[in-house]
Amino acid sequence: MHAKLRGVGADFPFRLDARTRAAGDSFTFKSDVGDVDCLGTPTGTGGYNDLKAGAEQMDVDGLRVWVTSLVDLMDMKRAAGRTKDLLALENLGALRDERTRRRRRS
Repeated sequence: MHAKLRGVGADFPFRLDARTRAAGDSFTFKSDVGDVDCLGTPTGTGGYNDLKAGAEQMDVDGLRVWVTSLVDLMDMKRAAGRTKDLLALENLGALRDERTRRRRRS
């Protein structure tokens, strides 16, 4: 992915190793596949154990991965409170409602 720390100059000394991960909770990167955010304790959550409780497994190109629930994602967006997050809530709410309708029909 050739991930590089986002928001700093190319000459900024940064090594993503165990010591660095232990010193920080969240990191943001630019990569060949786009921006990647690694959040240890996302705003509005209690962290991994909190999110895992509501997560579901999904297939991503043949790989089963755990994905946060829409409800938890919406809680994170509300807690972040940025304009782009608040705008995303309408689409996420519509997606949640559509998934609920499909489950009821099944």
